Amino acid sequence: MSARLAARMLAAALALTPAAARAHHVPGHGASEGVRTINSLNGAGGRANTRLLLINEFVYTGFGLNPGTMDSLSVVGEYAPRPWLSMALQAPLLMFRAADTQGETRVGYGDTRVQLRFTPHAGKLIHRVLTAGLNASLPTRTVRFTVDPGPIVAVAPYVVFTRTYMTWYWQVLAIATVDIRRAGVAVDFGASGQVGARLANGKVNLGVGLLLDTRLAAFCALPEGGREFCPGNRAGELYRDLGTARGTGLMAVAYNFHRRASLVGSLQVPFTRLRDYTIGWSLGLQIFF
Repeated sequence: MSARLAARMLAAALALTPAAARAHHVPGHGASEGVRTINSLNGAGGRANTRLLLINEFVYTGFGLNPGTMDSLSVVGEYAPRPWLSMALQAPLLMFRAADTQGETRVGYGDTRVQLRFTPHAGKLIHRVLTAGLNASLPTRTVRFTVDPGPIVAVAPYVVFTRTYMTWYWQVLAIATVDIRRAGVAVDFGASGQVGARLANGKVNLGVGLLLDTRLAAFCALPEGGREFCPGNRAGELYRDLGTARGTGLMAVAYNFHRRASLVGSLQVPFTRLRDYTIGWSLGLQIFF
């Protein structure tokens, strides 16, 4: 396999938009940001690209403070002015059907997500690629939930390393998420590993992996103002005590019907007792320029 073909294989296998793990009883939690980052990687290990992506993200939550189903139809635009740098913007239309309100559907704009990605030595490194990035979620959501956390700002720096071979690749990722809301500030950490392969003469790409995340620290808002360190949940979230861990199984698939276009999909299934949602998936169409 040529270097260009290896990069294309990895791009198709990983170039899924931020994932469907947005359980909005705890929006912006570390597992969610970790999944979205993994699935948004494209190019060799997150190498900068210019692309346009139309994607539908779905998540079902059968428990918690806001049980129900949520669809997010998004346009994602990414621009790479240099081979080592790219900037991306995601604009979502959000649809939430709450189980606790007899199926009422709420429709509006979701939180806008921006991303900056830096790949040093992008012109030289092909099979061993190190990428650093920074994600930010901006509080533009107009849809309100029964238990609503209010405006949320999330900032998530990450580092990812990818190693590619003739047919296979493997990838590891570390990400930290700082989540700021009225109920306080929380810091989560996540680590992920996954492997993938090119199948059916390059037409189909499949990747599988897992993500583990934990709550490192939380500072809860006080009624009289200010914040203090707290080992438990902030108001409006569940199962996020200090040190609690959760795991998510990941799968990504792509059908490459053109050298610059592909259909992409993902599946996220939590496998630990503590979890933030029941199941999530996404389906999209992307074009590279």
